[in-house]
Amino acid sequence: MILTNSLKKANILIEPRSKNRWELINEMLELAVRNGEVDSKDREFLKSALIEREKSMSTGIGKGVAIPHCSTDLVNDIVIIMSMCRDGIDFDSVDGLPVRIAILLIVPKNKLTQHIKTLANIAKLMNNDPLREELFTLKSASQILKAIKAFEETAKK
Repeated sequence: MILTNSLKKANILIEPRSKNRWELINEMLELAVRNGEVDSKDREFLKSALIEREKSMSTGIGKGVAIPHCSTDLVNDIVIIMSMCRDGIDFDSVDGLPVRIAILLIVPKNKLTQHIKTLANIAKLMNNDPLREELFTLKSASQILKAIKAFEETAKK
């Protein structure tokens, strides 16, 4: 799975207002609703599913990255929302570092294999120190998407 095949420029949140992981998950979900990625009538159910998953075990995978996620029958295609949190947000990450890049995933329940592969690929992508450091410096959704795409293309070679 190539992240830029599913991540849309409009779904990249620069400088969220959120002060904690629960607010950030909600703010990212609100963006998904505003952009028509998920139906507004499903907002509360999805919010509960994402928060329940986060409470069971932090999705802060380390190195300033978190991947809050859930699977549901309420979407037909994978939904990806990315947020750049320059000041960092406490996600109770495995390494204790604040999260500066959060990538929210909502995956169709009938695509469990895709869910696992997507999580693994994003984790692998975000484990690249130079890419992550570059993303921390970028100021626009266009620049972020371009940097990820360039990295994905060189990684294919």
